[in-house]
Amino acid sequence: MVRRRGTYQIKIRDKQLVCFFCQQDEFLHREVYTDLYPLGETVTDQLTLQSFHCTSCGEIRMFQEKNRFDHMLQKHVSIIEYTEVTKE
Repeated sequence: MVRRRGTYQIKIRDKQLVCFFCQQDEFLHREVYTDLYPLGETVTDQLTLQSFHCTSCGEIRMFQEKNRFDHMLQKHVSIIEYTEVTKE
């Protein structure tokens, strides 16, 4: 697993991610790798999930990393945007 250091506000497809339970919008991040074994067959690819852990209540949300085409930038960009939260 890979972990981004820090606390983040997350946007998925330009929508702010909030916790279902406490409505908090700050999360810790982990990247989770899962080997796939559908119906006993071995697949060489891994499923990569972005795991977001609510800093307030601990609820965990997972999303698959995907890309979308940004017409302004004329390139593919991630559907997940990270904004680091700085505490003063």
